[in-house]
Amino acid sequence: MSECQGHGAIKLESDFLADVWVPCKMCGGDRFDRETLTIEYNGANIADVLRMEVTRARDHFANIPPISRILQIMIDVGLGYIKLGQPA
Repeated sequence: MSECQGHGAIKLESDFLADVWVPCKMCGGDRFDRETLTIEYNGANIADVLRMEVTRARDHFANIPPISRILQIMIDVGLGYIKLGQPA
């Protein structure tokens, strides 16, 4: 686990200015360590998958019906533009 605790960024707090988020130096904003990022499915690692929009992810996981079915529901309700790793 990197110093960002999986967020990909570190919050710099200030008493006088608004908080600022800067990319984590250890993971480069990918949220995972190098060893984890070596694992891929269809040419994409977990960081790549989390950057995918729901529509693209549905196509990427078309051969896995439980995943593609859930992603299709998101598309059907108009959420196809959201990135999978988008913070809530």
